[in-house]
Amino acid sequence: MMESPFILELESLIDEIANQVIKRLRSDETYAALLGRRIEIQLQYPFVMHVYEGWETIFSSVEEHRAWLEVKRTLDETEQMERLALYVQGHTDCFAYLRKIGVLKL
Repeated sequence: MMESPFILELESLIDEIANQVIKRLRSDETYAALLGRRIEIQLQYPFVMHVYEGWETIFSSVEEHRAWLEVKRTLDETEQMERLALYVQGHTDCFAYLRKIGVLKL
């Protein structure tokens, strides 16, 4: 199914805004410390990242490993959908508030 140009443009805009937010977050000390710690662990224990990315397995069977990869994939997708929904809801709430206080007359 082909997505509408509006949806594609919205997704592009959201990606651009997300990149700006991440750049801003990287200047936050707490965020930078957490990111640094995660990188430190990954460098010290490459196996951890390999398991997370699906390159290594700690499962007793191929089926369990495939199930883990599917859970991880669906988790990533649902989290992305949740972020998008929160972003859109934020805009909806903002417009509703601006109309309520009389700033926007639509």
